[in-house]
This record gives sequence, structure tokens and C-alpha cells, in this order.
Amino acid sequence: MKCELCGKEFQPSGHGRPQKYCSKSCRQKADYRRKKNRPARDRNGKPPVKAVETKQKPEQDLDQRSFERMMDGSMLDMLRTIRDRLQKAMDDTSTPANALPAISRQLIDVCERIESLQGGGLTDLLDDEEDEVTGDVGASIV
Repeated sequence: MKCELCGKEFQPSGHGRPQKYCSKSCRQKADYRRKKNRPARDRNGKPPVKAVETKQKPEQDLDQRSFERMMDGSMLDMLRTIRDRLQKAMDDTSTPANALPAISRQLIDVCERIESLQGGGLTDLLDDEEDEVTGDVGASIV
């Protein structure tokens, strides 16, 4: 049998899969050449993503300003994101103790703005005396 790399004649061992190479060094060289000729892969081992060409042109009715406005989040979404980041900073053990008062004030301000944008607030909940239950609403035992 002939080695696929160097062409040297060799006697196969007869065990397992048929051999292609006469020695371990020929097998390693062939493996190196195979890997060298493969297309480049990124660090995660995934093949590079090829750009897909489209024959259609994008619609022109959406200008740059309209697109940017469409992609902008609402004020409420931004405030919620800020609230979550401030809460993480408050809960983080690496946050310095002298920064906690300022962070907590900002967190309270953001929460109050969220409440005001949602149409209610803590003051509305506390000032609402009309909803107070005055009668006996529970079930009675007979």
C-alpha cells in the first residue's frame, strides 16, 4: 500500500481502519496541511459569516430621521433601565459605602418619575381615602 503523503510503500497493520499514511509524522503533516487549507474560523470555532447579497433595494419611504426616532426607546423604558442599573449598584457589595446615599437618592428620583409617567404615584395611593373599606367585608362564621 502507498502512503497518501509521501508515496512510500508500507505494509498496513491489518487492525482497525485501513491506514492512509506510512508513519505518524506523515499523518501529522497531512493533518497540518488539511487544517491550513480550511477557511478561517473565528475564535469560537464557527465559520465566518458570509454576506448575503440581495437584489432588492431597500424601501426609500423610511428616511434616517424616521428610523432613528423609531429605534429610540420610550422615556419609560429608559427610566426602567436606569432604575435597574441603580438597583444593581445598590445591591453590589463592591459599591463604596460613601456612594450609597447619592445612588439611593437617584434611585428614588427615578422611581418617582416612573410612577408619575405611569399616571399614578405613591402620593395618589396614600391620599385616596375614598377606597377605604368601612364595612365588614369578610365571611362570617355561623
